[in-house]
Amino acid sequence: MCIKGEERPTIGDIAVVDLSAIIITKNQEWNIERLIESIQRGAAMLEKVEIILVDSASTDATIERAQKYPIRIIQLQAEQRLTAAAGRHIGYKHSSGQLILFLDGDMELDPAWLPKALSVMENHPDIAVVSGLIIDLPKDAVSPGPNRTKAVHDQEFFAVKYTGGAAMHRRRVIENVGDFNPYLYSDEEPDLCIRIRQQGHRIVRLYHPMVNHYTDPPGGIWSLVGRWRRNLYLGAGQNLRYKWGTHLFWPYFKERGYGCVPLAGILMGLAFFIWTVRTERLNWFLGCLLLGVAGLAAAAYRKRSIYRVASSLLERLFIMDGTVRGFLMKPNPPDSYPAALEIIK
Repeated sequence: MCIKGEERPTIGDIAVVDLSAIIITKNQEWNIERLIESIQRGAAMLEKVEIILVDSASTDATIERAQKYPIRIIQLQAEQRLTAAAGRHIGYKHSSGQLILFLDGDMELDPAWLPKALSVMENHPDIAVVSGLIIDLPKDAVSPGPNRTKAVHDQEFFAVKYTGGAAMHRRRVIENVGDFNPYLYSDEEPDLCIRIRQQGHRIVRLYHPMVNHYTDPPGGIWSLVGRWRRNLYLGAGQNLRYKWGTHLFWPYFKERGYGCVPLAGILMGLAFFIWTVRTERLNWFLGCLLLGVAGLAAAAYRKRSIYRVASSLLERLFIMDGTVRGFLMKPNPPDSYPAALEIIK
């Protein structure tokens, strides 16, 4: 880490960038200025910082508003598969920082988090990824400003298996394990984090808030349907297909293969139904079916909501569907991603 006023490390005659902040956006004119300015405040103590915005063919004024700032802007063209993973992949390829901070376009960085994360990275060489607490807020919420909450824990951080869209990575670790797979529709963060942990590195989350995340309330049947339509349940199946026949298949399957559980249940139920028909014991199947209905009714009573039970059941079916369809998709080599883009700035 290089603080202002200190001598910067060099590779040959080229100064090494301390931090690359990579933002991915899609029609987020409503938040992009707030996000960029929060990064600038948080990184003010660093001598060399680059901010790279990778936009997925926005049709609003995201690019125009971002151009007011001294940042690099790359826009992906609409004719290719556009995913969050593709944005992170392209941003990484165009970055040079020793540390890489990934952020989504609907976030706002807490400036006080960054110095704490940099200190953790400097003092713990075995830590490859640092994230923080995510504060979900409505899209129309006014920025609450930097979080001034005092720590309520004795420790700075705790170990986690995965991060979300906001995390800081060591470049040397990504170079070793490979970066985001741009063809994944979802589950790109768990994929990368599993590869990182398999190499013996640690992933941690600070107890301090990292970002405000401005988003619509999660859950709800229509929200689930929207995610299904955008192919956001395919990632686990895609990853299983990519890892088939490798040493990473079983580690990934044990952690992220839960979409196979309802599939196994349906297949076992179908086999049981066929057996009861052939042995003329259909009443056994009907009895099991009634028990299942009774179980759903009990869950609805316990949660005091039929809607919540229906949403939970639908989500499991979508995860199963995505796992199957994702596994059946042809895996393309990550390096073959076409990367049709325009360097805006």
